Order: sequence, then C-alpha cells, then structure tokens
Amino acid sequence: MPSIKQNPIGQPLPDFRNFGVMLRILLGVNLLALTAALVQSTGLGDCLQRYVDMASWVQPLLLFNLSLLALLGKGLQRLPSWLSQVVVILFAMLSSVFMLDFWRFMGLDDGGWQRLIRAALLGGLMAGAMLFYFVLRARAFSPALTEARLQALTARIRPHFLFNSLNAVLSLIRAEPRRAETALEELPSFSGR
Repeated sequence: MPSIKQNPIGQPLPDFRNFGVMLRILLGVNLLALTAALVQSTGLGDCLQRYVDMASWVQPLLLFNLSLLALLGKGLQRLPSWLSQVVVILFAMLSSVFMLDFWRFMGLDDGGWQRLIRAALLGGLMAGAMLFYFVLRARAFSPALTEARLQALTARIRPHFLFNSLNAVLSLIRAEPRRAETALEELPSFSGR
C-alpha cells in the first residue's frame, strides 16, 4: 500500500513547470507593471502607453526567467529554502540588468549605471513579491493539506480495524459463541467512531 506523500510544509518555491504557477506569475507581474504605469501616468492614454512600454520590456524578460526556472526547478528545490529564494531573486536581478544592457546595445535604451541599478531593484522586487505570494498561498493551504492527510490516514486505519475485529470474533466463535455474537453486535458502534 503506498504511503501518504508528505510534502514539506512551507516550501517557498513553487513548481515552475506547473502551468498554473506560470499563469499566476505572468498575471502577477503584469498587474504590478500596470500598477506602476497607473502611478506614473498623468491620464488614461498616458497610462496605457506606459504599460505598453513596460510590457515590451517585462514580457521577454519574464518568459526567459520562467523558462530557465522551469529547467532549474529541481536543482533549486534541493537547496535550503532561504538560499533558493535568494538565488531566484538574484537571478531576476541579473537577468533584468542583462536585458536592459541588451536593449542599450540594440540602441533602444539610453542605459547608464543608474538605470541598471533601477532595473536590478525592480526585477528583484517583482521576484520577491511573487515569492512572498507563493509563501502566503502555501501557508493558507497548509491546514487543508493536513486535514486531507488525516482523512486519508483514517480511511486506511478503518479496514485494519475491521479485519482485526473479525479475526477476534472468529477466534471466539467455537470457544465462546455468546461473546462472539455480542462482539459482532457491538462492531457497528465501534467502526463508526
């Protein structure tokens, strides 16, 4: 009989190969970019233009990071949780800097060390915000997982209880039939607990 899978509680890194996780990250980062565009804009038309500008920078970077994290996911899961979080944040910061440097190389951005530092901080903050979301989500589902494990364990114990009770009754049938009959009559009241 297979055992109940015990996932470590509080594992902060999600499975980056999971489509739902990818979708949540894409939506979360895009919502953060939209929020930044709303804060920086002076009107609705300006907000839309700023969001499109941000999205053109964020989307390729985000897809690259998700692809690489999906490939490195198993290796990151083996690291201690705090170290894997730091690695993901540093990776986001470095890839943001390299992406901005690539845009500068292509002549699409001014560059400058201040913009590189800003890109690194924004990439790290977005990665940190998404990791924080997944930690909170894991904590929220932790009681439900514990309850499900307990119910699965209870379902496994019941057949063993019934098997042991029937064996006890079988051993009593020839020697003490009245006691065996009483045990069989009381069996439903014990199995329902």
